[in-house]
Amino acid sequence: MSVEPSELMSEVWTRWQGHLVNGVFPLGRCLGCSDHSGVFLTQSAARGGELAIKLVPTNRTLAEAQLPRWKRAGALTHPHLLRLLEWGGCQLDGLPYLYAVMEYADQTLAQLLLSRALTADEAQELLQPSLEALAFLHARNLLQGQLKPTNILVVGDQLKLASDTIRRVSDPPMSNHAPTVYDAPEERQGSSSTAADVWALGVTLFEAVTRHQPRGVGESAKGVMLPADFPPALRELVASCLSPSAYDRPSVTELFGLAGLRAPPIPAAPEPSAAEPSAAERNAVEPPAPKPATPSAPAVAVAAASRSARSSAPEFPKPRAMVMAFAAAAVAVALLWTGVRLFRAHHSPAAVPVQAPQGSLPQAPQTTPPATSEPRAPGRGEIASAPTAVHEVIPDVSRSARRTIRGHINVWVRVIVDQGGSVIAATTDRSGPSRYFQRVALEAARQWTFPPADSPAQRLMQIRFDFSREGTSAHAVPVH
Repeated sequence: MSVEPSELMSEVWTRWQGHLVNGVFPLGRCLGCSDHSGVFLTQSAARGGELAIKLVPTNRTLAEAQLPRWKRAGALTHPHLLRLLEWGGCQLDGLPYLYAVMEYADQTLAQLLLSRALTADEAQELLQPSLEALAFLHARNLLQGQLKPTNILVVGDQLKLASDTIRRVSDPPMSNHAPTVYDAPEERQGSSSTAADVWALGVTLFEAVTRHQPRGVGESAKGVMLPADFPPALRELVASCLSPSAYDRPSVTELFGLAGLRAPPIPAAPEPSAAEPSAAERNAVEPPAPKPATPSAPAVAVAAASRSARSSAPEFPKPRAMVMAFAAAAVAVALLWTGVRLFRAHHSPAAVPVQAPQGSLPQAPQTTPPATSEPRAPGRGEIASAPTAVHEVIPDVSRSARRTIRGHINVWVRVIVDQGGSVIAATTDRSGPSRYFQRVALEAARQWTFPPADSPAQRLMQIRFDFSREGTSAHAVPVH
């Protein structure tokens, strides 16, 4: 699902906000983009909830190669692979695109690393779900293809690998971008094997605990030199992953042993067959258009299987602790979109924008978020104190989540209160990018009640939640 951010390409992709893909998926705000793909928030009446949709500029040749890969990936089932829900071809203003609809991930490892490095224990905890997913793919002669921090995601309380690059070992990568540090040395000579995922895992772990990529890749036959202060518990594992020779790297099964983890049983299974794209899918991307940038290969896997057994060798932090580390640390990152939505009447929070009927001009993307109404000091004749709530609900935050907080995390929730004092709608006003604390604050705010009012007019209130290691406090003020 993830894409590399690119300010230069942002305007190119945000112009599609408000359009509709195949009359079903509205393109909401742009979540991220690169020169070869863009990801948008979307919704589906049939599936419910927030989803993500990835767009890739295409042509007939690319579509005929990519669509079978998506179908193959969509037939896979594993709890640590992102779910692919739908895929196909579409046109936006006559330009051909491929699209993939998938789970909406809360956070990525890359976002966390903008704030801090992982501890050695957290990095080892990340290994279990990552190795389980890789073992599942390698047993089917499949590669994850582009393992890196942007492709390690959090969905709810699960760590998952992005599946948008899954391919057969024998298949060439869909992207012809310049090689990066995550590409194994042998791939630059056109060779491919499951050892390429092991190399990428080594680079990712190095980056996770140091916050920078290894230097000198490919400059020495002895491999990458690890810093003297590199965590001892990970030194042997990462050094072996970064061996220049694919034959010298351990298999995923051997990595379980090096990490002190128990390898789950992976029953051999025939690789799912992938049919050729349908005529409708091909026709959706057929009309000629200026040659687009070469895309990466998006593909995702459907997850639902039960979790594999945890290790009996050293006891690491529970999985939820790792997820909370992602969510809380990401609050410190200066990211994305926290503008205010003003309520009107009985409406619930605004849905993603939908395109006008096909053929009309695309809506211009909104570049400036709505202004936030701040609680102001009372003027002459106004009541000086905020009304006391009749019933206040404080969010229930787990102990493991509190341990990840450094200082204070503030979330402001704006609510509409009816004449009887009940909250009839709520949305975040000013919040950090932590979806976890935003979610628990919203859930709590919806349960608040206020004194009944004499007037039938609805009241607009702002509830501020303050999260810290010591506890959580909240208070409400009117919005004028």
